[in-house]
Amino acid sequence: MHYEEWKKRRRQEAEAEDAHLEPSAEAAAAAPTAPDGSEDFQWNEDRDRAIQDLLETTVPGTMPAVHLQIQMIRHGLIEKNIAKERAHQLLGEVEAYLNDPIHKEESKYVIDHPEVSKARDEKLKALYAWRESAGSLREYANEDRQVFLEVAAYAADQGSAFLATARRLLLQCEPEPDDEEDQ
Repeated sequence: MHYEEWKKRRRQEAEAEDAHLEPSAEAAAAAPTAPDGSEDFQWNEDRDRAIQDLLETTVPGTMPAVHLQIQMIRHGLIEKNIAKERAHQLLGEVEAYLNDPIHKEESKYVIDHPEVSKARDEKLKALYAWRESAGSLREYANEDRQVFLEVAAYAADQGSAFLATARRLLLQCEPEPDDEEDQ
C-alpha cells in the first residue's frame, strides 16, 4: 500500500515538474537545431533546474527508491514473507513505474554535449538494470532458483551504480558561475 501511495505522489510530482519544465513556444522557436535534427546544447535555467531536481532526488550515499523497493521484494521472497502472487503484483508495479522514465529518456532530443549525453546514457542503463532486476525476481518467484536472486541483486546494484555515475557526470560538467552572478 505504501508503494502505491509513493508511486501516486511521485507521479503527481513528475507531472508538476514536467508542466513547469516544458519550454515556452518562444524558447522552442529560438532554440537552434542542427541539420541532423539534434539539439544544440545550451545551458539554460530550465535545464539547470532539471539537473538540480535530479541531483536532489538522488542524494549521495542513499539508495534510489526503486532499488529499495526491489530489495524489499527480494528479501520478502527470500524470507517467504511475500506470496508469489503478491510478488508478481509488486514487481508489475515496479516495472510499470520504470517503463515511464525509460520511455521519456529514450524520446529525448539528442544534444551536442558529450558529458550530458553520457549522463543520460548512464541513467537509461540504470533504469534498464532495475527493470532486469525486477524480471529476475519474477523468475525467482516462478522457479525458486538461487541464480535469479543473484542476478536480481547484481542488476539492482548496477542500476544504482549507473545512476551514481550519471550524477557524477552531471556535477562535473556543470558550468562555473560567472563572477557577475556571484555579486
